[in-house]
Amino acid sequence: MLAVAIFLAIVFCCYYIITQSRWGFYTSGAAKLQTMTGDVKPAAEKRAYLTFDDGPSHNTMEILDILDANNVKATFFVVGKDESYYECYRQIVKRGHTLGLHSYSHDYDRIYAGLHEFAEDIEELQKLLYDVTGVECVYYRFPGGSSNTVARTDMGELISYVDSKGLIYFDWNALNNDAVCGSYTPEQLVDNIMKDAVQHDDVVILMHDLDSRHTTVESLQLLIDELRDKGYELLPIDESTPLVRHR
Repeated sequence: MLAVAIFLAIVFCCYYIITQSRWGFYTSGAAKLQTMTGDVKPAAEKRAYLTFDDGPSHNTMEILDILDANNVKATFFVVGKDESYYECYRQIVKRGHTLGLHSYSHDYDRIYAGLHEFAEDIEELQKLLYDVTGVECVYYRFPGGSSNTVARTDMGELISYVDSKGLIYFDWNALNNDAVCGSYTPEQLVDNIMKDAVQHDDVVILMHDLDSRHTTVESLQLLIDELRDKGYELLPIDESTPLVRHR
């Protein structure tokens, strides 16, 4: 009798396992591992780089304070300013942000008149920033971007010069359009950025640090919150930043 009972128990267990597997209730250890690790891909890492052109301005310190309050580091592509702005240059560096070159004069006619004028402009700004901050800046942004159509000199020649000097240039793949329109609300500025930003895992965002654009300052907290809500890590441009270029 005992043998019969054991036999019937074995038959019942086999039947239960087979039927449960058939209807999907039973999953082997291997199948479980595949479900947990093989079919589910982790979300792509996303990085956003906040960049400010044309500063410093009377808004720079407020921008820096907002960034500090959010533990965010950014990149400032600056132009040449007089001694009243030297502390702004120093504070950008002191607070751990990336200081980049934009141009000394931001005068398109002068900068893009020829290779000599272009080189002279860069060297003047490099010297100023080194004298004031001790930083040898290596990141550059062309006024108007590398895709600008106002240069009277071939942009390929200017890019070759930048490369020959060991400089690394960056354009952008999202912008708030604050330079072309001063009537945008802070919310509209953020919307302008996000419609492009969400298309990229690595997004370099163009904004401007100008006296006449306080709405950009007002939009900054909104932008930081929105980017973080979308899963972006906010970083300064450095040697690990993927190149974003128009050409």
